[in-house]
Amino acid sequence: MKAVAWFLAAFFISSVASAAGWSSGAPAVRAAVRRGAPLVVVVVVPLCDNAQINCGAHGLGSPGSLRSNLYWGALYGVPRFFEKKELGYQALEAQHEPEGVLERRAYRRMIPGTRWGRRDKVELLVVLDAVHGARINDAVDRFYRTAASGAQITIADRGKTRRVKVSVSGYAGHNRLMDGIKLPELPSTKAAALPSFVLACFSERYFGSALERVGSMPLVTTTGYMAPEGYVVEATVRALGEDGTASEVRGAAARAYARWQKMDLPSAAWLFDKR
Repeated sequence: MKAVAWFLAAFFISSVASAAGWSSGAPAVRAAVRRGAPLVVVVVVPLCDNAQINCGAHGLGSPGSLRSNLYWGALYGVPRFFEKKELGYQALEAQHEPEGVLERRAYRRMIPGTRWGRRDKVELLVVLDAVHGARINDAVDRFYRTAASGAQITIADRGKTRRVKVSVSGYAGHNRLMDGIKLPELPSTKAAALPSFVLACFSERYFGSALERVGSMPLVTTTGYMAPEGYVVEATVRALGEDGTASEVRGAAARAYARWQKMDLPSAAWLFDKR
């Protein structure tokens, strides 16, 4: 049975839904990148709050602490992984925080353009927005509205201000919908909607259909309890930059999760399986 489970997990991770990558389902994003625009992934990260879930001691669950919070400043915090030199991201200069954001960090990585129909490299911009844990409802709203209607954001880069269009809307944190909070009622704006991912417990059950209803394409969601830490966010973003198929993007998240959580690959594959 174990051999069968490993075979199924390997099949899940290596299977290719089609020859085209995930961007084939987001033609506006693909066309913009092919014309030379950057691929911009914005991830909203509500800081872990011990008033909502057990984040741990020593500041891990302090919802306003950028330095110690489990999802931000701790060992496996989201920006900590993007700052690992071996991963090849360049940290941009200090960013201006928009209203409701405690800290914004931005990173650049140049990636091969072949899968995007380009001969030169593609600029991948990753923007991480930390939101105070007590304002998690605002974080959910920010993520969902961006996924449904798109957005443009301002970043600082080499002493200049850049206005860039968001390509993918991401969320990494506690699943507030499990506490009974409802997503806002938004009209279907499929022409403006963006691909999305939600790294939170049981996010397929709570976010999947709602995202599809407003025209977003949820590329990575989960089927169980999970820790939305930096390694799985980075693995997801890296696979998006490579324009893998939806299955390949989920497989990248599963592999990273299995490695850092020290769990078996079939269980991790099940966690990110879209059923």
